[in-house]
Amino acid sequence: MAGDGARPVDDALYPTFATFLDAHRSELEALVATHTTQTNEARRTVVTLPALGLVAGERGLPLALLEVGASAGLNLLVDRFGFRIGPVEAGMAASGVHLDCEVRGDLLPPVPTSVSVAWRLGVDLNPLDARDPDTRAWLRALVWPEHRDRMAVLDAALAIAELHPPPLVRGDLTTDLPELGASAPGASALVVVSTWVLAYVTPSLRHTFVGELRQLAAERGADVWLVVGEGQSILGSLGLGLTDEPPDGYGPSMLALCRFRPDGSDESRLLAECHAHGRWIRWLDAATAVPAGEPA
Repeated sequence: MAGDGARPVDDALYPTFATFLDAHRSELEALVATHTTQTNEARRTVVTLPALGLVAGERGLPLALLEVGASAGLNLLVDRFGFRIGPVEAGMAASGVHLDCEVRGDLLPPVPTSVSVAWRLGVDLNPLDARDPDTRAWLRALVWPEHRDRMAVLDAALAIAELHPPPLVRGDLTTDLPELGASAPGASALVVVSTWVLAYVTPSLRHTFVGELRQLAAERGADVWLVVGEGQSILGSLGLGLTDEPPDGYGPSMLALCRFRPDGSDESRLLAECHAHGRWIRWLDAATAVPAGEPA
């Protein structure tokens, strides 16, 4: 996985690891019996930032962010990170988290200088408290040891979350969205954010999730937006006309923006192809792109 920040692994590593497992078998068995994989890739905010900027620019309102599958909620801190997406710098230059993203292709994403977040909330089946030392240790353990740059981003994002803990609740994205979204302030643009979560939800429940978004828009009496990053096949399974499911399986990772109106009408657009950890993005939506060589 050298393309994902990996370094070559020493051939002696596995025997050392096996010895460690044998020496700590009982503790490790208890650990894996009580914990689940819940990575929290803060780099994914690189991918979602342009989409959030599109919503903010159209509505002229601060954002209300409702993240599903939030884990420790690190991606809810998007307004506290710094970014460089292609030639464009954005966000907080003095942030401890600064994320670079390569832009591929002829179009530049419409990167906002910053985003204003008036309200934020994360929902997860098992929300994680970034202030808890054991939680931080578990999140670090979920990063492959050779991915040192991912570890550095995680540590820096956790440090910000300790000072500014994002609000999190235990809940289900297929049953609780209308109730949770009702708490968002009226003078804000409500954006539901889902990044590589729906792959773990059955196809029928993905349709339930979309139904929840429509219900939320109707009850709120205002547009609700969905910023979603997933594999091509998952996006195709949502029934929103985003893309055909690829014949050979999951397909490339992609970013989409969907708008749900109170009258029940929907509007969806495929924005970009991207790396699932935000290492690169290829903008596809010419209507919102900035041609390469021009300022964003």
